[in-house]
Amino acid sequence: MKDEARTEPGRTLRFQPSGVEVDIPGSVVVRARSDGSGMMDDGELRCLAGVALAFPWQPEALVVEIGSYAGTTAAFVAETLAEAGFANPVLSIDPFERVSGSRLNPRGRYRRYLRTMRSRGLQDRCHALVGYSHDVAVAVPNRIGVLLIDGNHEFESVARDLALYAPKVLPGGFILLDDHTDTYPGVVRATAEFLASDARFRLLHQSYFAIVQRLA
Repeated sequence: MKDEARTEPGRTLRFQPSGVEVDIPGSVVVRARSDGSGMMDDGELRCLAGVALAFPWQPEALVVEIGSYAGTTAAFVAETLAEAGFANPVLSIDPFERVSGSRLNPRGRYRRYLRTMRSRGLQDRCHALVGYSHDVAVAVPNRIGVLLIDGNHEFESVARDLALYAPKVLPGGFILLDDHTDTYPGVVRATAEFLASDARFRLLHQSYFAIVQRLA
């Protein structure tokens, strides 16, 4: 994945257990530090940026995130891609106020999402699809370059999101699963069962989040 011709001054990330290295520019490190929060910290944002920049973007490909909260992660990815010269859209899927939310599954805020995009000038790049991921999957095209799964963390929901959206990921594309920890055993189990059942995908990185890549 590492191509010396495309390497920019900045930070080299090394994913484990794969050993794959990706490079991100220093500006991404600064942006990740600014956007990092309890929802997604700067270390995870840097890794998300690393795979987003490693994907060979074509105009028809898009970023899809399941679970958006206030849109900060979507904005971070859109700005990272824009800085690299890519204008690909980011589609955020979230029921927002349609659900009550809980401590482990916080409710998204639609108005905050819109404010985030307006304040960062991303209204034309980041779009919210308001609904449950399993209901709107039919409306999402089969051309995902990066898929971020951070919706309901129960096993059934994560497994269903993988079943519905992983086939839409383009070859060479990536899936990032947030909260891959003992606090969310459903995420851990769904990720393991998915990898065991679909040889088209490999585990690129595993820590408190997991990154999976589609090979074919």
